[in-house]
Formats: sequence, C-alpha cells, structure tokens
Amino acid sequence: MTVVDQAVTEPFAAEKTPDRAFGEPRRWGDFPLHASLFFIGLAISMPIFVAFFTSFTPLGQILADSNSIWSPPWTLRNYVTAWTATPFGRFMVNSFIQTGVITIAQVLFSILAAFAFAVFRFPGRSALFALVLGSLMVPFELTFIPNFVLISNLGWANTYQGLTVPFLASAFGVFMLRQFFMSLPRDLYDAAKIDGASDWYYLWRVAVPLSRGAIAAFTIFSFLGAWNQYLWPLVITNEETMRTAQIGIRFFLVNQERATDWGAIMAGAVIVMLPTLLVFLVAQKQLVKGIAMTGLKG
Repeated sequence: MTVVDQAVTEPFAAEKTPDRAFGEPRRWGDFPLHASLFFIGLAISMPIFVAFFTSFTPLGQILADSNSIWSPPWTLRNYVTAWTATPFGRFMVNSFIQTGVITIAQVLFSILAAFAFAVFRFPGRSALFALVLGSLMVPFELTFIPNFVLISNLGWANTYQGLTVPFLASAFGVFMLRQFFMSLPRDLYDAAKIDGASDWYYLWRVAVPLSRGAIAAFTIFSFLGAWNQYLWPLVITNEETMRTAQIGIRFFLVNQERATDWGAIMAGAVIVMLPTLLVFLVAQKQLVKGIAMTGLKG
C-alpha cells in the first residue's frame, strides 16, 4: 500500500469508531440541554406539521374549525386536486431538471476551481481568488436585471438554459472547498507526485475522498438553493410548460376559484417540500460532519 492509499483509507476507518463506549450510561446532566433543543426543534417544525395535516383535511372542515386539522377524518382528495388542477407533474420535472443541472455543475466546478486555488501556484492567483470572494458581496438583486437581459438576448427565455446557466458556478462553493483542500497536508500532494500520480489522479483519488464530508455538505446547500428558487424562474419563464413546482403553487393563489382551497395549496406545498426533506434526512450525517470538519480545519 502506497503512502497515498494509506492516507485515503485510514480516515474512513477511523470514522467507524463509536463516539461513546458500549454500555456507557448517558449523562443525565445533558437532559435539560436536550429537552431545550427538542422544544426549539418542535417550535421550528410546527409550520411543517400544520401544512402536513392541513393537506389531508377536507376544505369544509378547515373553514368550519381551523383546529380540526389535528383530528380525522382525513382525505387524499387535496393531493389529487393539487396534482390535476395544474400540470403539477410537468412542474416537478422542470424543478428536478433545473436543480439537478445546477447542483451537479456547481459541485463539479467548485471542486475544480477550489483545487486549483488550493494546490497550484500561478501568477495572479490571489487577485483572482479575491475577485471570486468579492462576488459574494454582490447581492443577487444587483445582477438580476443584467442576467435577465443577457438571457433574453440569447433567446434562452422559457428554456432550461435560461433556468440554469446563471447559476452553474458558486463562489461560496469555491471558497468552502478551497479552505478544506488547503487543510490537507502538502506532504500528501508531494508524496503522490513522487509515486507518479498526476494532478488529476490526486484530485479524484485522494483530495475528493478525503473531503467527502465538505463536498456532501455543499451538495446539500446547492440542492436546497436551486430547488427553492422562486423569483428567477418566475421572471425568466412565461410559458406554463416551463414553470417550476414553486411557481406552480402560485397558480392556486391567483386562481379565484382555488385561492381559498387551503387543503390543496398545502398539499402542493408538501409535495414540493418532500424532496428537500428526503435529501436532508438521508444526508444529514454527512451535512453535520462536513460543517463540523470544515469549521475545525478551515
């Protein structure tokens, strides 16, 4: 086993070590803290619970008594209404395509740019990285109009290019992953070069596996940011077939017949919310680990 292979495999083996010895009792002194965190989390999650139960409650029952959402009878009719009143399936497909393209592109470009800034030495590196950081200071509202004019002049309105191209790169992702790549020992890179590894091999076989926590955390951030976009898809698309799911819910509010159908509106909101909840539940361990490791090593 080479020095590089050993460096890649040892951190993963250490991750399997339990934080608490088997049979060790939990400290009751932590109970107040855990109880406080539980109630804070419950309060933050309450709007989600309200939306979830409302989505199963008939409209007449909601209008008669708003507190009735917590008790049966419940029905799936609201979900049928939300799915059929508008082309919601098409909206979801558009959202998945937009989010998938943006997330994959941001992660890939951030890895490549961060690695170049962290490892390579080239003229103007500091100035170029300062320019990247400076773009974080520019509010989205300032670039909104120029982006809209550019995309419109290119003829990309009502297209997937128009929905995705302005967001294919992330300055935050470059900064975050660069800090993590810089925390890797320089000797590891030198050892890889001595073993005959190319920069490309070192990036994908050493740096990326060792940074998978930070990359996973940024992937989740990128997914959530792309999935929850509202203003840009609303402006750049004016055809119903190119609307995203977030815009689809708006059709209920502007439709006079559906504006007060809170059950169907909440059903649509729950459908839109499910992908983000699933991503968080599946990847929450990597998310917490990536944030913690980035904070310690950055």
